[in-house]
Amino acid sequence: MKKFFALCLTVMLAAAFFLPQQNAKAVAGIEVDTELTKVLGDLTSNTLVEAVVTYESLPSSSDVTALQNLGLETKTFSKLPMVAVKGTKLEITSLLSSSFDAVSVYHNKDLNFLMKDSRKLIGAERVWNELGYTGKGTTVAVIDSGIDATHPDLPFGEEKVIQNVKFLAGDLFSNEPLYLENVQNTDTSSGHGTHVAGTIAGLGTASEGLYTGVAPDAKLVGLSTGEGINIFWALEAFNYAIENQEEYGIDVISNSWGTTGDYSANDPINIASKEAHDAGMVVTFAAGNEGPDDNTLNPYSAAPWVISVAAGTKDKQLADFSSRGVEGDNLLHPDITAPGVDIVSTKSKTGVVMNALGSVTDAEYIATEHLANYTTASGTSMATPHISGVAALMLEANPNLQPDQVLQLLESTADPMAGYKLHEVGAGYVNAYEAVKAAGN
Repeated sequence: MKKFFALCLTVMLAAAFFLPQQNAKAVAGIEVDTELTKVLGDLTSNTLVEAVVTYESLPSSSDVTALQNLGLETKTFSKLPMVAVKGTKLEITSLLSSSFDAVSVYHNKDLNFLMKDSRKLIGAERVWNELGYTGKGTTVAVIDSGIDATHPDLPFGEEKVIQNVKFLAGDLFSNEPLYLENVQNTDTSSGHGTHVAGTIAGLGTASEGLYTGVAPDAKLVGLSTGEGINIFWALEAFNYAIENQEEYGIDVISNSWGTTGDYSANDPINIASKEAHDAGMVVTFAAGNEGPDDNTLNPYSAAPWVISVAAGTKDKQLADFSSRGVEGDNLLHPDITAPGVDIVSTKSKTGVVMNALGSVTDAEYIATEHLANYTTASGTSMATPHISGVAALMLEANPNLQPDQVLQLLESTADPMAGYKLHEVGAGYVNAYEAVKAAGN
């Protein structure tokens, strides 16, 4: 097994959601994202470029000064060993040709949300009714488009959404605030994050319990990157979760977004997820929607310290769109499969993108009286919050579980999926009841 350690939706919805990421290469011993090299080759000398410089540990003041001396604007992170930089093509090129002590330099590329009744199917209701666990005492941070906490199932306040943060997608290098806290509705046009949040921990209030989330008593922290997500803002969200882990009791970070390309441990997103893992948080990632071809896995889900989630159908088959790994590779495969096709969950009143996409299937799956508050969606984006919710149930059953133990228990209790291989479905279809029971033993 790996590690101890619809169809898709881009923000504002381009039909093909993944931007290609090429192999990284070394320059003077430092890993440089090939996409950055390509971008630099396509630009004029004075065009501004944004990148992330990653170090072995938190950069020193002299490290930052050295970057600034090259003419670069800089932004540091309180909990991540990296510096965001902005400068002209000439300044970035000068950086790459200079001698400095770093691990990698990556382009600040755009990322994508991976979109494409399931509690009973995975055994979550048995967990509630027979084992008595509902996620109480746990908190899941959701890095996504935001949460509409005016929804009856996701109320803002002590009961459910205990913090809702809107990152302000302006200039990361300005002196303006980077985010606003205590915002009731941060999901202002997508609806993606609201759907994800409802699957994790929605109360089911607007449907008299019919569309309750997997861990209905878990708390939520919304970390909204807005209608677009790129590396800079994803790093800001991870940094916020790590920095505020103790204040909000964050146990799980759910990520239904990603990219394509080769896996590198030195990618800044993978380093950020490792920092969260090492701080004791379970990190889940969507496997991607680039199937059925092999070697299409979201590289952020391939990191051996996160849980990579494939999307399954309600008859426990693998969804055709779910990304596959590489047969025989110990790293490049999903860890677990969860429901990800025609999932009904909470509908943001301002989520015009998701609401429009779900309009056809909504009529098939949702009773008329519930259409105002719920919508359908498919994708590994929808599978991932199921696993985030199950992790919350497991951590209520045993708060001492470490992230690697959560993964091991999910894998060891999964239902085998006949006819599929490890690089396609991981350990199999999640069995929430058996996973939570094993966690409590």
